[in-house]
Amino acid sequence: MSEESLLRGIISDDDLALLQLRIGTPNPTLRAGLSAEPWNPAVTSLAVRRWAISIGDDNPLFVDPERARASRWGGTIAPPGFEWSMGWNRSPEVSPELHAATRKALRGVQLFHSGAEYFYYRPLTEGTELYKSEWLADAVEKKSKFANRTVITTNDNAYWDREERVCIASNRWFVHAERRPVSSDAARSSRQPHTPTHYSDEQLQEIEQAYDNQFLRGSEALYMEDVVVGDATPLMVKGPLTVTDMINMHMGAGWITYTNPPYRLAFENRKRLRGFYSRNEFGAWDTIQRVHWDPELAASVGVKGIYDIGPMRFVMMCHYLTNYAGDDAFIHRIRYELRSFNYVGDTSWLSGRIVRAEVDEKLGPVIELEVVSVNQRGEENLRGSATILVPSRAHGPVRLPEAPPMPRYRSDKPTTPGL
Repeated sequence: MSEESLLRGIISDDDLALLQLRIGTPNPTLRAGLSAEPWNPAVTSLAVRRWAISIGDDNPLFVDPERARASRWGGTIAPPGFEWSMGWNRSPEVSPELHAATRKALRGVQLFHSGAEYFYYRPLTEGTELYKSEWLADAVEKKSKFANRTVITTNDNAYWDREERVCIASNRWFVHAERRPVSSDAARSSRQPHTPTHYSDEQLQEIEQAYDNQFLRGSEALYMEDVVVGDATPLMVKGPLTVTDMINMHMGAGWITYTNPPYRLAFENRKRLRGFYSRNEFGAWDTIQRVHWDPELAASVGVKGIYDIGPMRFVMMCHYLTNYAGDDAFIHRIRYELRSFNYVGDTSWLSGRIVRAEVDEKLGPVIELEVVSVNQRGEENLRGSATILVPSRAHGPVRLPEAPPMPRYRSDKPTTPGL
């Protein structure tokens, strides 16, 4: 790969000030490129099934339309996380003047997804189309050992349906880190790849046994009265992570934030997103997103090996929660933090603990749990929590939460891709 073709921007006070001017409008570092069309324009049983299989989830509620019709929902519903593949863009418009002044803020600075908090207000049923708006809510500097200077951005968003009912609202966090020069001591250290785990037959047998014993509540209702604070929730394993797993994720979700089309369309995309491309080992232009499968490029941006895309660990947690909660429950809130890199070859072990079980004044019967994922080296790679609305023998079935009003920051027409 040609190192010279990889943009290496710095984070200056002026850059941070320019980025902060974008508060209330789309973050210029999170651009869709050539196309802003959703991978899944609407919820369909086929799209939901494809999504579920792509993340390793064979829950009949999501892969079998007949089972979904027999559930309390009366038909196909999408699991949490599916919205990442949806949403016609209605983000706030950026004036040409503001775009010209701020479009290069943090250009050539590496971006890492670090976590989010999602609130769900109604199930996404078959035929649902979503519209979405995302805007920069905050940008602050953060001290980091990983890079010379970093900025944390908070990006709020909302998804609503054709009736302008907000279905989902969230805030997502991203770390923007300076790419270390290849000649620096820190870069030379980072270019020493981490030592991948070589699995013994015994270790693989342990993983396979966990897969055989994976818990799935299914149609058996989880009643609030049956939950005790302090109880452990079942163990789930994901891994060892492979590049094939990442390909599967993109098959179900598309490219999620950025567009990475092939051939001539890649050429057109590079016109819009010059900083999102560098030259590969053949001297040809290719997407920076290949840090997830190109070890040399990963080392060049200061990471010791190829690693997962952040949403993969979010949907691991979503899968964990839907398996535990069962068909009758409704997952209202998911918060997660990505704690360390999840390298190809790593195995994630997810477990949880009940921290709340009571009748909430606004939400009705709820349980809350904390979730943690630890890899085979004993390192925590995800920490999260969730609020699940559950039925109660004394208080009846789940009632859906009241949704917030339509977002203040939105447009009535599609936002031009790339702005």
